[in-house]
Amino acid sequence: MNAIRLDRVFTFEDQLSFLIPHEWIEGDEEGSNYLYHAPDTDSGWFRASLLTLKNTSREKLRELFNEKAMQRCGDLCETGDNLIVAWKQISEQDGISICNYWWAVGHSSGPTLCHEALFSYTIVEERLEEPETQEVLSLVAKLVADATFAAPKIA
Repeated sequence: MNAIRLDRVFTFEDQLSFLIPHEWIEGDEEGSNYLYHAPDTDSGWFRASLLTLKNTSREKLRELFNEKAMQRCGDLCETGDNLIVAWKQISEQDGISICNYWWAVGHSSGPTLCHEALFSYTIVEERLEEPETQEVLSLVAKLVADATFAAPKIA
């Protein structure tokens, strides 16, 4: 893979940050999601959202992620302080078969506060086997696993 220049983006009032390829642009997204993609693309849409889990310990977060992994037939792993569940789902949108790759990334921010970032990368299914698609998918998987969560702001 060629060296790719990465930029760190800060989202959700700086509560979550992660790296994305430099050339990606932020797209328009409704709701509480952030959307990024390569310019002029019709495949390869990256989304991020963030949930706060109050009254949740790291042990409870691990239980929740174990359940999610079993429900989604996904893989559970740990990278640094992050718990990650990864899975994929084939669906159809506007008559086109698409593949959504999902990563739930959990982080304990204290004895009773956790965050879950939910990332997805949507690809037109017919492009799944293209080498460039596989390279970007591999990169995205690494980048989301290394997402950084800010310490909670105490008022």
